[in-house]
Amino acid sequence: MVGRLAVISLGLLAASVPATIAMRRHHGPMAAARFAAGSMLGILAQQSLVGMAASRREARLGAVDAMTLSRGAAAALLLGVHASGVRCRTGFAGWLGWALLVYGSIVCDWLDGPLARRLGATSPLGALLDLEGDSWLTLVTASSAVTWGGLPGYCIVAPLARYALLIVAMRRIPYEHVYVDEPAWARPLGIAQMSLFTAALAPFGAAGTRLVVRLAAPIVAAFQLLGTILIYRRSRRVLGI
Repeated sequence: MVGRLAVISLGLLAASVPATIAMRRHHGPMAAARFAAGSMLGILAQQSLVGMAASRREARLGAVDAMTLSRGAAAALLLGVHASGVRCRTGFAGWLGWALLVYGSIVCDWLDGPLARRLGATSPLGALLDLEGDSWLTLVTASSAVTWGGLPGYCIVAPLARYALLIVAMRRIPYEHVYVDEPAWARPLGIAQMSLFTAALAPFGAAGTRLVVRLAAPIVAAFQLLGTILIYRRSRRVLGI
């Protein structure tokens, strides 16, 4: 398992090199250095946590898990864009951040689950990586959408609340049971939230798009926070706590 994790980690780190070179070309050496530091730290932190989780479950990482981890790496590179200090949504950094978001939240998210089921590669570790990969990408995207996407600061409250409630819940509930039997409305809420962030960070779009984003932000943020709280309370009720 250690060898496979190391290979995946090296692959994810190598994927940041072309982006760093392009950042240097378009935004200068300082922005590129900050981008490289932020993205590499994000990837290394993720892989360290993955190694701990895999060792506790005595599980092996497969090809589908590598794809799931690439979603976390996309979030780490988006964090690198954040760390670069470039705040132009329509420049190269803006396009890079938006492309990473689309890959992580749409392409990878919609492929790794069906592939795992088709290949019979589903596992408790894979489910953990999928769930936490989603949450990590959502948190970084929310921060980016607020920082240079023009969304109000309260849009990051729900992604942060998810981690706060998770910490509280794990004092009494095993991790595997915190999000047991999620209601059917949880996924549409998540899709609405990521759609808002995607639209806010899009390096294109006319005034009409920005108006829709501004009008939708308080509604989506409120419903997402309410949904996060209800899911937490529901898990406690299901387990009789």
